[in-house]
Amino acid sequence: MANTQGRDIFPPSCSIIFLLLQLLSYRKADFSVSGPGQPVLAMVGESVQLQCHLSLNISAEDMEVRWYRKEPSPAVHLRKKGRDMPEEQMWQYKGRTTFWTAGLAHDQAVLTIHNVTVFDNGTFHCKFKESIGSAEATLWLRVAGLGSEPRIQVRAGRDEGIRAECTSEGWYPEPQVEWRDFRGQTLPSTTNLTVSPTTGLFAVVSNVIVWDRDVGNLSCSISNPLLQERMETKSHLPGECSAPFDLKISEHPRQSVVNIQYSVSSQAPAP
Repeated sequence: MANTQGRDIFPPSCSIIFLLLQLLSYRKADFSVSGPGQPVLAMVGESVQLQCHLSLNISAEDMEVRWYRKEPSPAVHLRKKGRDMPEEQMWQYKGRTTFWTAGLAHDQAVLTIHNVTVFDNGTFHCKFKESIGSAEATLWLRVAGLGSEPRIQVRAGRDEGIRAECTSEGWYPEPQVEWRDFRGQTLPSTTNLTVSPTTGLFAVVSNVIVWDRDVGNLSCSISNPLLQERMETKSHLPGECSAPFDLKISEHPRQSVVNIQYSVSSQAPAP
């Protein structure tokens, strides 16, 4: 009799409903979030989209979606109760983010960051949250800056060779500098890099000394390791005789070559 009464506590119909409710709760709580499998590349000054999505085919329109850096609060961008929450946003991102709300119906969270800066470089977290549980994914943003066209200044001396200096600014991350002669041989040089405290971009000052004036042309190239692109300037070293100043510039997308040809007169000492 005791066993029969125990079975009557949960009739078959109620047991089925109870199991269905458990399954539904489990399905909603046990979702996961994923992002791109590789770092996202962005150029300084441009806009970039960060995307993550739910693993289950459920609507995220009623969920809280939080984008953040190291700490959840304040957020890079927060979508809560169907609206953006600018009052809970980091000051560095105020006015710089746009959230694509239509993506929530397709299980996606798409955030656009405008006017990308060096300080955006690094990790971002995308978190979906509901009453039962939450899940998040980590994304990596790599920021690149292609600097200005290099400039070469040449100073000629009689006893200490010819000194050439190459300068440029606006690079990120740390650029690579290389000097070559007209034969394509690499020349030893000294390069100093400084970082702007306001923009975080690198400025380059590189120097080379040439003892043989017959070396002819010099080239200074600066490359960005993330972009696999470079900017190059070529200069004709001053000889023993005068020659007219000649400046020729040829441009290519994200690569500029400046040919500077000039000479410095050298006069023999008076007897």
